[in-house]
Amino acid sequence: MRKKYIFMLLSLTILLVGCKGKEALKEEDVILDKEVVGVDFTEKEEVLDVEEKSLVELIEEKVNEIIGNYKDNVAIYFKNMNTNEEYTLNENTYYVAASTNKIPLSMMILDDVNNGNKSLNDILYFREEDREGGSGTLYYLDKVPNLTIGEAIYLSIVDSDNIAKNMLTRVASTSVTDYMRYITNDNDIPYGNYITAKQLGILLNNLYENQETNKYYTTLIDYMTKTNYHDRLDKYIDYDKVAHKIGNYYRYYHDAGIIYGEDPYVLVILTKDIGELSNESYDNGGEDERFVLDWGEEACELIAKISKEIYTLVEVSKK
Repeated sequence: MRKKYIFMLLSLTILLVGCKGKEALKEEDVILDKEVVGVDFTEKEEVLDVEEKSLVELIEEKVNEIIGNYKDNVAIYFKNMNTNEEYTLNENTYYVAASTNKIPLSMMILDDVNNGNKSLNDILYFREEDREGGSGTLYYLDKVPNLTIGEAIYLSIVDSDNIAKNMLTRVASTSVTDYMRYITNDNDIPYGNYITAKQLGILLNNLYENQETNKYYTTLIDYMTKTNYHDRLDKYIDYDKVAHKIGNYYRYYHDAGIIYGEDPYVLVILTKDIGELSNESYDNGGEDERFVLDWGEEACELIAKISKEIYTLVEVSKK
């Protein structure tokens, strides 16, 4: 879109608005109605064409403003699903995926359900090796119940329940890594729960675009809007407009989702080491198990601010 801004010669603008001196004038102070003032400006106008910045350029400016010195600690993938505009930052850098891997796991299981190889009513029997803390409510039960596949997917997405995730993993047709390799056509994805912002973006694009092919994807998206976690992508946006899945792992804090604004768009934000980092790893774990001392507060707020600004820019771009 292009706008024409008309700038009058200084002497004429001073005459028309009654200002004195050489003070700069606001655009709204300049009278442009030639018939009212009875003056012909045909030869006294200078017309300048100023091209507006694109949505992607505006997003880049806002992101740079928010992340400041953390440019190497954040990976972003944005795609407008109607216009195909994309903004990326460090999109090919690998991060520990954490619980964002519950999206491809659920999609893989739902592919099997859609193909008739599984049913949402199939029973998953709890085993003690499924027990895992971190997130979810099943861990705190004295006796973990058996679940249907449908119930396990709901708990793994809405409550980010790790026991439900482990029960689903046992009946999955392949590993999450192999599924991601298939979806992204990238056979270099390493095993061990690692992901890039672009790979997650491609996955979410697939989820959004294939709801007619796999009717169960719509249910998954609905579960993603019902998540119990609202401190990141949807902190400053209506919850029901954001279908997303968070991920936490010591020094890593992420969120990835589909946002239903004036134009729907995919947004993935992965972070590492936002804030002061511990000197030692947690419980003598590996390097990835060093943690940020505020347990992700600054990282989550950074994600929330980026999400809010991108949402606003997308909305304004449609006006």
